[in-house]
Amino acid sequence: MTRVQTNARRLVRLKQASEYLSLSPWALRRIIQAGEIPIVKVGESAPWLLDLRDLDSWVDHHKHTVE
Repeated sequence: MTRVQTNARRLVRLKQASEYLSLSPWALRRIIQAGEIPIVKVGESAPWLLDLRDLDSWVDHHKHTVE
């Protein structure tokens, strides 16, 4: 049986997530603090990690069409 390996990461840090969403880190921080996007945090001093699936879900929720 062949095992498929991928280099894609599911969890990214705040800076990477802000680049993924084309937002500033501070704008993304405000969105997180407003409770719109959850974070993964392991330990008190650990950095905020964001799940790419949550980021994609947030984008899908904020899509609008212009008439």
